[in-house]
Amino acid sequence: MEEMKSISLTQQFISVLWPSFAMAIVASGVFFSAFDPRDLIPYNLDIDISPLAAYSIGFLLFWLLCILSSWGTLYFAISNCRLTARHNP
Repeated sequence: MEEMKSISLTQQFISVLWPSFAMAIVASGVFFSAFDPRDLIPYNLDIDISPLAAYSIGFLLFWLLCILSSWGTLYFAISNCRLTARHNP
């Protein structure tokens, strides 16, 4: 029986950060094509933020959401492979 090789930490980071970065670009483009950042301020609060800052904050929030999603996928894929390897020697 061959030992299952573990995925290095660098490969795990790359496999999570790169796809989530690409999807955050797409999500930001679609979202901000439909919504103007000035229209997203609730209750007409007087918040002085430039559109570039709003786009940047939005991109970072989308990236964080995509990182969480990609990390969850990687976690469950690795744990499923380990579980399958234990039950099928």
